[in-house]
Amino acid sequence: MKIKPSTLLTLLLLLLPSISMAASDWSQVRSANGITVWTREAPGYSLREFRAETTVRSTLAGLVTLIMDTDRAATWIYRTQRVDVLQRNDQEATFVVHMVTDFPWPLTDRDAVVAGRIVQTGNLTVHIISQSLLDDSYPVNLGLVRMRDFYGNWTFRPLGDGMVHVTMQGRADPGGTLPHSIVNLLIHETPYQTLRGLRRVIPQPRYQQSQQPAIQEPDVLP
Repeated sequence: MKIKPSTLLTLLLLLLPSISMAASDWSQVRSANGITVWTREAPGYSLREFRAETTVRSTLAGLVTLIMDTDRAATWIYRTQRVDVLQRNDQEATFVVHMVTDFPWPLTDRDAVVAGRIVQTGNLTVHIISQSLLDDSYPVNLGLVRMRDFYGNWTFRPLGDGMVHVTMQGRADPGGTLPHSIVNLLIHETPYQTLRGLRRVIPQPRYQQSQQPAIQEPDVLP
């Protein structure tokens, strides 16, 4: 049975209260340049889950615009070759994208088809939740290995005075024959380098001057 992207993301929204677990569940593996990365074991899953956090000066709209700026994704998301939009519904704040990830030689590059949804909660925190789709209408490209088990969550929590706490959390099975023990050793690199990229580009006017009508900023009262 195929699950529509909108249905899949609705199911993920039900998991929002349990996305962040107690701090004792996580082991800190890296902290530098204002970025901290943790990993943890996920029950029934041989690959470790990661969580990375930093704080930046930005509007919420700027951060959402950055995530949705697929044309420039390769300039800051670690080892990303390209991100192509397959579907986008601004009224429902949903999207489906095709991602291609560069793996170092001699490994084969990976791709994934990912459905996502943008949600802003009552305390103005923004969540961008994404999950891989297993859908035959998006065939695997020749020369790539399809990542069929991917989950990711961006959280933008306003702190006041123009500062936002950014959390990047997720897990991804690269597929193929790559040993999971090797993946677990290197799992902190992607979120760390990606948040370094985010910190570098988020001050740009194209993001800080952008507007997202569906996103409420903390200085705008209901």
